[in-house]
Amino acid sequence: MSESVIDAFRYCPRCGTPVENPGTVPLVCKNCGFQHFFNPIVAVGGIVTDPEDRVLLVIRARDPGKGKFGVPGGFVDRGETLEEALIREVVEETSLKAIETSYLCSFPNDYTFKGITAPVTDAFFRVEVESFEPLKAEESEISSFHLCVPGENELSNMAFESNRRALETFLK
Repeated sequence: MSESVIDAFRYCPRCGTPVENPGTVPLVCKNCGFQHFFNPIVAVGGIVTDPEDRVLLVIRARDPGKGKFGVPGGFVDRGETLEEALIREVVEETSLKAIETSYLCSFPNDYTFKGITAPVTDAFFRVEVESFEPLKAEESEISSFHLCVPGENELSNMAFESNRRALETFLK
């Protein structure tokens, strides 16, 4: 069972006063005036292709979406640009060095972690890598890879709807 991050705030994070109307946006503390708008978290995803135009999909090693397909990517850290986060995530998850990135599209997503669901905006990029050697999975996040021209099997088994929509955009 998961609950929205919006509903999880039952006390003001500044002064600890109970929230009068949990689940409202913005959250407004009647005691100290603190406001929070629950804006989405930002994440990136890379559509990496090989010289034969096959897409590199990852198979997730953990939830959410354990055992399902995804694209290399992850959350943008404080102080990072989208491109910096993308390059870092591609290296962390695949050991591949990105040499060129170009923006493709973005889609909303929901990410559930430890029972709390937060809104996310996923920004997707085309990624050119220096080489596919060495392709090595970050075992705590990725169980294996799948190189393919994504078809119905892959698209219907994506860990995140936003990843599916980005691949469909890419394939057009």
